[in-house]
Amino acid sequence: MSIIELNTGNCQNCYKCIRNCPLKAIRFKEGRATVIDDECILCGTCVDVCPQNAKFVKSQRQQVKDLLTQGERVYVSVAPSYTAYYNIDFPTLSATLKKMGFAGVEETAIGANEVSREYSHLLIDGQMGNIIVTACSSVVMLVERHYPELIKHLAPVASPMMAHAKLMRETYGNDIKVVFLGPCIAKKEEAADRLAGGYVDYAITFSGLEEWMQKDGIQFSETPDPEAVGVLNPVSRLYPKPFGIIQTISERLFKQKYRKVSVDGISDCIELFDTLKNDDSIQGLFIEANVCKGGCLGGPVLRSKHKNPHLSQFNLDDDPMEYDDTPAATTRNAFSHPRVFANRSAQRPQPTEEDIRRILATIGKHSPEDELNCGSCGYPSCRAKAVAVFQGKADIHMCLPYFRQQAENMSNTVLEFSPNGILVFDSEQRLLDMNPTAEIMLGLEKKDWLGELPPVFYGETDFEDARAEEKVKVKKITIDDKFCEQTILFVKQHGMYLVFIKDISEEESRKQELAGLREHTVSIAQKVIEKQMTVAQEIASLLGETTAETKVALTKLKKSMEEQNK
Repeated sequence: MSIIELNTGNCQNCYKCIRNCPLKAIRFKEGRATVIDDECILCGTCVDVCPQNAKFVKSQRQQVKDLLTQGERVYVSVAPSYTAYYNIDFPTLSATLKKMGFAGVEETAIGANEVSREYSHLLIDGQMGNIIVTACSSVVMLVERHYPELIKHLAPVASPMMAHAKLMRETYGNDIKVVFLGPCIAKKEEAADRLAGGYVDYAITFSGLEEWMQKDGIQFSETPDPEAVGVLNPVSRLYPKPFGIIQTISERLFKQKYRKVSVDGISDCIELFDTLKNDDSIQGLFIEANVCKGGCLGGPVLRSKHKNPHLSQFNLDDDPMEYDDTPAATTRNAFSHPRVFANRSAQRPQPTEEDIRRILATIGKHSPEDELNCGSCGYPSCRAKAVAVFQGKADIHMCLPYFRQQAENMSNTVLEFSPNGILVFDSEQRLLDMNPTAEIMLGLEKKDWLGELPPVFYGETDFEDARAEEKVKVKKITIDDKFCEQTILFVKQHGMYLVFIKDISEEESRKQELAGLREHTVSIAQKVIEKQMTVAQEIASLLGETTAETKVALTKLKKSMEEQNK
């Protein structure tokens, strides 16, 4: 079941989720980062750090609303950290939830008290080499999925959430529905895990309830619930904070075999578990482990609310509350709360050294010296990235230094072999770079003019014009006996000028030849016209003389014939 999903349209290939995921439980494929469900422990880090809000936690709010709509009797188990999120007391929260249609509301601390009793039995029994408490769902997933060698150290005890849900079903009937309300997204996975107990139907977060209330226009009740029920042992409300679980257990139980250890934060948990995995001689530890820094008070939902886990501790109180005078009916029952675990580690293919070298070679890393280990791809080393590529978790094209080098090489090739002169100036018109063609065209050596303005550009106004007008300035210039076209543009985002000089001498020569040819053609045409006019005039003159002579002859003939007729 996928708890964390991706909004594919928002993912921008920044690799930030991979860089921050302590277990690299993210697959990057086809330009998108997706969570690898069988490796993820639902710490929520990737959701927190995503700058594009591309990852989100799947809500079970609608399923819970459907239960209420269908008339089911739905009970709520509320994690003690509610005080850090809502800043309200339990009777107010209880009244609000009942107003929304829930049949009953109790604190998960009731189940925590049961779990502490089970831990006490394990300490007295003394049969386990080490005891890792199992209240944190993410810790259980971390061991089952990444440290299966340590499963033998997991306390075979249900979590407070599951223990409380079991008590609720035993007390109010097995046909009820149970919903957990807390700061943890990993509880959604635990609720769906049959091995965890199967007593919880759905888990919703504090923020999920808040969104529900906002969407439906529901306000917190102004009148506290007069029937709000409490707990028998208020100290069990300390479970959400570091050392909170240890505080619920009698100090004398730690004086026999076990020493108290409390770790919070994924990096500290990994460091401790690595040590236990590699050294079987370490024995006699009672380990309270929380994946979130600050315990449940630093859980994903409280982190998103920008709650400080250290300050939130002051909201937890182990002093009896007034409503503790009326403890919940579930506190009158006592059951065993066993839990079983399974090796759920993903079996990924492991590359050989030859495979790793082959993958690295495809991105230009042919020796250890080429391996920058910069971490820009999200992996701690180039070799780790190669392993991820082999396992299908990473894309070979995620190496930013390699592709930057490729781009730079291409840029350098263009500069070196371009037939045009290319010069780069800073915003103060100081030379930063020029290609070989520009050196030849201008008769300069780059090394002599770096940081200076070459004389050929003295008095050039197009620099400032290009910057002020934000336009490309193009004009023709003459360098020695060559005709050139000069283009100047200002790259605002980089604060640099680019100057391109193109030798257009041949083009100008062809233009001049063409102009001469046109002039010659016009001249010939004019001469032809003039000659034609002369010929026409001569023809006209001859025709005129012939016509006159003919007229005289015909006139004489006419007169002669007229005289004969007389």
